[in-house]
Amino acid sequence: GSSEPVTMSMAGGMELVGFRMRIGRARSLDGGHTWEKMGVCLNYEESEGIFASWPRIILPSKEGDPYRMLYHAFNGKKWRVFGAESFDHGATWDRTGLMLEGSDDEEGFDFSGIGTRAVAPWRDGLLMVYEGVDKSGKHRLGAAFCADSHGGSGWTKLTVEGGSQLGGPILEPGVGAMGEWTTTVVGTPYLVSGPDDSLRLYFVARAGDTGHSIGCVYSETGDISPQSWQPL
Repeated sequence: GSSEPVTMSMAGGMELVGFRMRIGRARSLDGGHTWEKMGVCLNYEESEGIFASWPRIILPSKEGDPYRMLYHAFNGKKWRVFGAESFDHGATWDRTGLMLEGSDDEEGFDFSGIGTRAVAPWRDGLLMVYEGVDKSGKHRLGAAFCADSHGGSGWTKLTVEGGSQLGGPILEPGVGAMGEWTTTVVGTPYLVSGPDDSLRLYFVARAGDTGHSIGCVYSETGDISPQSWQPL
């Protein structure tokens, strides 16, 4: 985030510094030991929100196909997921528009929007696990699917067995596999699909006034219903 102050109407007009985020890129020529910053590759767009952040890249399967990016923005009221694509190996990006947003239902677990998310290969397509925020600010994890294994088609929220709404939730703070140490918040998912179709889902959570910790749950079958996950 930059040092440019942003006025937040939802926070009583408070000015926040570091909230005006832009997406940058860096490269490593030594296997990831050191990195060289290469500047901003996608600026924020006022029509989307006050920042562009948390990029996730989907690599192409063959030369000539684009790199695809998913990122999220916040307009002061709602968090939404947008897309971009690059035909020059990530040097420059063109926006492709809105990819996914929260429910219109005020009781929805993602009514206030969708923020951080992770994407992994799943059942001949791509699975997205996302952080949904309800109207009270509570965070839960939901799921969406893209039928194109390289992200070239739209995203659809999944109907999840045991989930109460479209998209889930697939995991909730302090419920089931999540454990008592997650009762305040869960979020920032990172999803890994195994060669045996299993799934590992890493996440950040905390309970009460304790610091944030990293956890992991495992689905042996690759199913994503709430009862499919076991803590590791």
